[in-house]
Amino acid sequence: MKQQSNFFLAAGPLLLVLFIDSMGLGLVFPILNGLIFDTHSHFLPEMKPIMHNVIYGAVISIFMLCWFFGAALLGDLSDKIGRKKSLIICLVGAFLSYILSAFAVTLHSLTLLLVGRVVAGFTAGSQPIAQAAIIDISHEDHKSRNIGYILLSLSLGFIFGPLLGGILSDNHLVSWFTFATPFYFAAAVSFFNIALLLVLFKETFVSKATTFSINLYQAIDIFISAFKHEKVSRLSGIFLIFIFGWSSFYSFLPIFLLKVYDFTPTQVSLFMAVMGVGFGVGNGFLVNFLAKFFSLRSNFIVGCIATALIILSILLLHNDIYNWVIVVALAAAASVAYAAILTLFSNQVDAEAQGWVMGITGSIMALVFAVNGLIVGALVTMNASIAMYIAITCLLISPVVTLLFFKSENSQAQGFERMEKQGVSV
Repeated sequence: MKQQSNFFLAAGPLLLVLFIDSMGLGLVFPILNGLIFDTHSHFLPEMKPIMHNVIYGAVISIFMLCWFFGAALLGDLSDKIGRKKSLIICLVGAFLSYILSAFAVTLHSLTLLLVGRVVAGFTAGSQPIAQAAIIDISHEDHKSRNIGYILLSLSLGFIFGPLLGGILSDNHLVSWFTFATPFYFAAAVSFFNIALLLVLFKETFVSKATTFSINLYQAIDIFISAFKHEKVSRLSGIFLIFIFGWSSFYSFLPIFLLKVYDFTPTQVSLFMAVMGVGFGVGNGFLVNFLAKFFSLRSNFIVGCIATALIILSILLLHNDIYNWVIVVALAAAASVAYAAILTLFSNQVDAEAQGWVMGITGSIMALVFAVNGLIVGALVTMNASIAMYIAITCLLISPVVTLLFFKSENSQAQGFERMEKQGVSV
């Protein structure tokens, strides 16, 4: 019991970092939806409605593009100056980005909002660093348990992020709540986390390196290397298609709910919070349960198909109650598919290359989200449901390509063991 208490004392600030990371993503998407599309927000000047879609896509893309470049730099930085200093850089960046976003709302400044998203993107690499630090302080016998705490922190962030975003921006609940209030709250939590790290967290990694050089092309090099490596090139193509489909759904779900189902910004936030419960069910239970009975390849294929069919049912049935219930199953199915393909990546390389191969998945995900924001952001100006049809198409193509071009698979148990040792969130 004492050993577990000591772990929570040391890892508490790190688990809060993971919570803030996922909370920020969950909080921002619904708020952007209300900020840009709600006419009562008065954030944007009068313009053609289609421009709102383009701006929404651009705001998402600029964050993801900066994340694409920043994550590679921060990953290297943590190996040179240590976990603690790198995490503080990430949290200071998060704090500043939330403050800038809050000021942007108050001043009705799109430029300031974009600057805030740039700062947030470049300093959004805290998740892998925090995970690595938790593994650093984990006893070998408790690694699996501690991976569970990592998943729990991330899932709670995806639940409470949109929930807090919806509640703290609803002036029907409290008269002085605005779209800026959730950003101020997130900034306060980030500042509190900085203080916790400074006081409670002791450095877990000391590098012998004396110099550090910034390579702006490193992120591009990592992305290209995915399609040059013999064992992961086909899997990288499959993952790219899968993430393009998922990003079409996740990024543009708020627009779809607003325009097709007439959701209010608060309802959008609550809906995405319910979806966060599905992520928790998938990550916390289904991923490991299904891995005991089925191959990773099968879990990925079925997870993709199930996610696509549930999205299609949402499009066709037009039933509010059904949507609120089925979104839990949708998120759980997507979690199973995502965890399975990450572990397949892990299976393709030896222990020394696990950091590299996980870096590849992060690189592909960030760049695809960025490109998707621009392309789909322009397409949804014609019809809000287009993003959902793109998601369905990509999520159905992914398993077909997997069946045709990806045959080999190592032991899934070996893959999950490798993932746990690396502290990878599945």
